[in-house]
Amino acid sequence: MKYLILLVLFLSFSIANDFRRSGKDAVVDTKNKLMWIDNISVVKTLRTHEEATFYCENLSFLGFTNWRIPKIEEFEFIVDKKNEKNYINKTFRFNVPDGYWAQKAHWRTLWFYADYMHFVSGTPYYDSRHKNKYVRCVRDIR
Repeated sequence: MKYLILLVLFLSFSIANDFRRSGKDAVVDTKNKLMWIDNISVVKTLRTHEEATFYCENLSFLGFTNWRIPKIEEFEFIVDKKNEKNYINKTFRFNVPDGYWAQKAHWRTLWFYADYMHFVSGTPYYDSRHKNKYVRCVRDIR
C-alpha cells in the first residue's frame, strides 16, 4: 500500500499541467497551451497598460516573438488560492503580490480602465490604464 501511494504521488507530479522549461525563464502550461515568462523582469517591469501591451508585443525572448499581454481568464489559470503568500501557482518563481496588467480595456469607460490580476488576493479587478502595474507576458504554444 505504501508503494502504491508513492507511485500515485510520483505520477501526479510527473503529469502536472505546469512545468519549468529546463534552464529557461518560462513556465509552460500544457493543459491550456500557454508559455509564461517567469524571470526577474516580472517583478521589476512596471508599465502603463499601453506601455505593457507594446512591451509584450515587441518582446523577443527565448527565441520567440509572439508574446502578448494575458487575458484575465488566462491569469485565472495560474491563480492558486492555497498559496497564501502570493496566490500564484507554486511553479512560478517570480511574482509580486500586486497587480499585473491583463489584455482587456473597457469600452464602457471609453477605454480609460483595463483589467488586471491582483495577486494579493488572486482576484481580477480593473483600474486606470494610466497607472503603472507589473507585466507578465504570455504566448500561445498551439
